[in-house]
Amino acid sequence: MSIEKAILPIKINELVSLISTKKKLDFADAMSYLYTSNFYKKLFDAKSKWWYMSGLNLYKELEKEKHKLQQTDNQFKKEKMLSIFCVENYRVLKKMEAVEVHALFKKLDVYGFLTTNYDVLHSQGEEYILNEISAYIKNHNQ
Repeated sequence: MSIEKAILPIKINELVSLISTKKKLDFADAMSYLYTSNFYKKLFDAKSKWWYMSGLNLYKELEKEKHKLQQTDNQFKKEKMLSIFCVENYRVLKKMEAVEVHALFKKLDVYGFLTTNYDVLHSQGEEYILNEISAYIKNHNQ
């Protein structure tokens, strides 16, 4: 038996116990928290030898991944809200149906434009954003 096969169950048990304690989760939820992470797969990487780390350090690494995923998820939610805001306001401005605006935005990748330029656009007013979208559409319709 290899060392990783022998030590991994011990490390996973320690890690699940830490997750359960720190996150106030029952055992099954703590296992789900670990098993649904990419970090769990890293534990089996023979080259990185993650299993040599203490349980607390393993927990910290897992939390880094979860935090990064949460930030990505939060950003995605904000970008979705901007897209919905733009569809609804563009619809009113152009007197179109939402499904028509959606089809146009999808066809011309306005959604990609909004995502790429989110940092600038989300801090601007409605008129500025709609003017930018209109200019983008005009340039991509030629």
